[in-house]
Amino acid sequence: MSQRNAFLVAVLSQMHAPYRWGGKGERDSVTSQRVFDCSGLVTWALREVGGPDWRNTHNTDALLAQCIPVPRVEELLPGDLVLYHGKGAPLDAEHVMVHVGGGVVVGASGGGSTTLTLADAEKSNACVKVFGSLDYRARRMGMRRLPFRS
Repeated sequence: MSQRNAFLVAVLSQMHAPYRWGGKGERDSVTSQRVFDCSGLVTWALREVGGPDWRNTHNTDALLAQCIPVPRVEELLPGDLVLYHGKGAPLDAEHVMVHVGGGVVVGASGGGSTTLTLADAEKSNACVKVFGSLDYRARRMGMRRLPFRS
């Protein structure tokens, strides 16, 4: 299996895992569930498949800056990243999702800086989930390709 395909399998294996601000795949002390924020899911899955361990150094902005730009939607491959900017901050990447094909994206979504507990995540349905459009969220700012070996 290619590293790109293994990355997708790792991301999809975490469907419905709870969102936690700053979560990088560590296990919750009560439930033992892995918890993720959006960049935490990407960096955890990349490390799981033998990629660099970016969990402590890469947030959404670093993913934007250090991955290869994908200039057009038609060039997106499964496993590429879709980044979104914040309201009023068009140069600040604040959210990342993983393209799985056909314009569908998966990622840790629905939470924010106040989503710190499993109860917070449950209240706002914040978890790893799927959306049927790249533009499920306004302000798409770019697409990037991770440095896969194969």
